[in-house]
Amino acid sequence: LGGSIHENYDLMLRYDLTIVAEHDFRVRHCLLTKPGLDVKEIKYAISHSQALSQCDNYLRARGITPISTYDTAGSAKMISKSIKGEASGRELPEGCTPENTAAIASNLAGETFELECKEEGIEDDDCNFTRFLLLGRNGVVQHLNKKIPSKTSLVFTLPNSAGALYKSLACFSLRDIDMSKIESRPMSAALLNYLRFRDTVTQMKVGETAASRGKQLPRFRYCFYLDILSSELDEGVQNALHHLREQSDYCRILGSYPANSRLVGPVAEAVEALNAENAGKTHATALRLKSLPSDDEEARQLNIGFVGYGSFGQYLSKKMSSQHNIRCIDPLDKSKEAQENNVEYFPTYDMSNFLKGLDVVVIAVPMIDLEESMESLPLEKLRNKLVVEVCPLNVHPRTVLSRMLPPDTDILCTNPMFGTDVPLDGVPFVYEKVRIRDTRRASCFLSTFERARCQMVEMAAEDHDAYVADAEFVTHLTGRLLDRNLLPVSPVSSKEYAALCDVADMTTNDTFDMFYGMFKYNDRAKELLNTMRDNLASVERKLAAKEAYLAASAEMKNTDRQKLLAECRMLLREMAKANAGIAEEGSSPIEQKDGSSSE
Repeated sequence: LGGSIHENYDLMLRYDLTIVAEHDFRVRHCLLTKPGLDVKEIKYAISHSQALSQCDNYLRARGITPISTYDTAGSAKMISKSIKGEASGRELPEGCTPENTAAIASNLAGETFELECKEEGIEDDDCNFTRFLLLGRNGVVQHLNKKIPSKTSLVFTLPNSAGALYKSLACFSLRDIDMSKIESRPMSAALLNYLRFRDTVTQMKVGETAASRGKQLPRFRYCFYLDILSSELDEGVQNALHHLREQSDYCRILGSYPANSRLVGPVAEAVEALNAENAGKTHATALRLKSLPSDDEEARQLNIGFVGYGSFGQYLSKKMSSQHNIRCIDPLDKSKEAQENNVEYFPTYDMSNFLKGLDVVVIAVPMIDLEESMESLPLEKLRNKLVVEVCPLNVHPRTVLSRMLPPDTDILCTNPMFGTDVPLDGVPFVYEKVRIRDTRRASCFLSTFERARCQMVEMAAEDHDAYVADAEFVTHLTGRLLDRNLLPVSPVSSKEYAALCDVADMTTNDTFDMFYGMFKYNDRAKELLNTMRDNLASVERKLAAKEAYLAASAEMKNTDRQKLLAECRMLLREMAKANAGIAEEGSSPIEQKDGSSSE
């Protein structure tokens, strides 16, 4: 009823927090006073400005003067402390006393601070809902899928030009992206100063004078807050955001989160754990949610060991070494590479010291070497540890690990679907919790990729291979066929050519053993290879047929041209003969009537 709380918008811009959930809460305001106070004696009502605006008609009808304070429940607390004569740190506003002042807050606040509820439901509208946003340090966009209704909130600023807002909204409307809210807000001083400084530096680089720069700086600037009914990771939304950033001076995603009071990811897990602990407890002894599991996970350091330290293992360890303690072991001497990545290297003969104290063991070897590598490990020393495999297919590794590892060893099958030089933002990270007893440890390991904004997808190994195996094999096969000799560097290239270059670069960084594993453990690989060969032969036949057709057409055209030229020559000869005959007839003598002749 009172609109948005603009102060909270400014705070969201000031701090690096992300929206992780929303909730529409039915608000019922109560008039709370000192016990036994007559309502007719109330002259002032103190509460948050939003609550006062929601009860404006009620207060006007009774001649009560509204006075804004910092909080609804805090207003009830101030009256309670004043009644008891205790210092609360916040005193009642000037002129207000417990004998002439009421607080507008919830019934729970009245019970907590021992105030009497004179009237309940004093808000002006029976459908008085307030939208609350839950903020966190880490987003939940990676836990959203197409089955979960989602929202994305963003803020942007626009240049002072005609049609700027219309063009910015067209970025979404032209892609059929529904918007649920748009609101403008004067820009905060900090953001305004930043944009002014950036504009000044940019204009100085192009040599503009100070006078011309001053004329171009607008006196007032506005931020636009927009809510769209889609996830940030949707392809259409990503294209719209790229388009918007080209037009705006400043654009920031405030969060992508589930709609309609739904919880996902670590937030949902924390609430479920809290409900489980509160089961059977009274309200007085119930536990309160003070922190999320992600808070502990962010500070927790795991001891992670990599078995196999090839290019992909090096890439993963480099990404994880900033948070966790990493060590590696490899038959080849990888001490130099390990030192560059701040990783401790162990030779294969020092396996016992390598495994000592590890929380997680990552098997980063080619899929064809997985079983042999597992046989070389002392499996009994893997008890109570988390073993993670990172193969491109999951059914075969899951079978091997489940068969060989002790029953008290946790197993996590994953497929990080990114190369060694690809940004992780939005890239799928597929995983299956095959056997997990220590859920906090597994969540802590996965949170490394969640914070990197990977798209976390939990999927069974059979479904993963059914969806991914063929596509990955064809992709790597294509990349190996398109080596750099076929793709020369060009200063001007199309998007399609750049995409082919990316595929070739990605596959050349992977070992042939990895590609062979994708071939060996995919039942349809030979069929796909034959199909690729048949398609190539079909293209060659079509090219040969087209070439023959064009040659024949050219020859036929040449033959027709020769015939046409011959016919033209024949006609010219006949015309020449006809003209010659006419000339001979014109030169014969003409007889006169009198029998004489004249020439």
